[in-house]
Amino acid sequence: MKPFTTGHPLMEPLRTQREEAFRAELAQNPAGGSEARTVLFFTGKPVHGSQGIDAQFAAEVLSPFLEMVKTEYSATKHGRVGERGPRKDEHEARLMLTGLPRGSFGLELSEGPSDDLFAEEHLSSVLVRVTDLLASAGKSDEDFVHALDRVSPRVYGRVGDFFKTLNDSQANIRMQTGDLEFELDQPGISQALSRASSIQTVEEQIDVPGVFRGATLDTWRFDFHSDTGETLNGRLSEGLSEADVVSMLTLTTKQCVARLKQTKTTTRGGIVRTRYELLNLTARDPNQSQPAAVVHS
Repeated sequence: MKPFTTGHPLMEPLRTQREEAFRAELAQNPAGGSEARTVLFFTGKPVHGSQGIDAQFAAEVLSPFLEMVKTEYSATKHGRVGERGPRKDEHEARLMLTGLPRGSFGLELSEGPSDDLFAEEHLSSVLVRVTDLLASAGKSDEDFVHALDRVSPRVYGRVGDFFKTLNDSQANIRMQTGDLEFELDQPGISQALSRASSIQTVEEQIDVPGVFRGATLDTWRFDFHSDTGETLNGRLSEGLSEADVVSMLTLTTKQCVARLKQTKTTTRGGIVRTRYELLNLTARDPNQSQPAAVVHS
């Protein structure tokens, strides 16, 4: 399949949808605040009353949190983020230490200087999403796996790192982002760590015949209706260019074979969520007999 050049007339109209669709996606986040600000309050062994907090602990617990924020910022802004390496526009997700609230000792993190109001709205939404993810880890397997569906898979491992630092340091946490707030003591943190650490993912490539229902450059997502009657949707591959996707759009509503990366995430309680990533799309003869799915090991 030959990709169109970036000057293809379909490209610009699709690009103009990006900001509108992105704002709609942000609006689906849990309720929070419009200000890009989060406060993490700590008690326990690393904290000395309201006077101070162990600097090594503070550095170690903030590192995975900041990584989650930068990853999710890039993923939600561009619809995709690589499994490793630099993240596009991650500098826009820079947070500054802007306060040290007393009582239990707190670390207040806020957006750095910026004239981009859209970036602040985006960062605020990402902070709410990450806070909701961490809160869900302390609730139940079902809440946690549902929250995992809303973030980039690159975030997964950092959740365990965050709770491991809290658990190893015998610290308790209360976290507030806008109107969203949660609190976990040591037993709750231990449960959250166990839940985050027990997540298992199995990946395989499958070929699925069916009808391609379309894709969008703005959210980097696709829809596909299989011959078995399933509606599959998910993200487009990081390896695809915008020109590749525009080329795929010529196959919309046509008989195709989709090569997908299928990722099954299983919690310790056996709850399974399945994600799909579209790797490639080829046209097929509708009269040709095709298996329901071919698995590639």
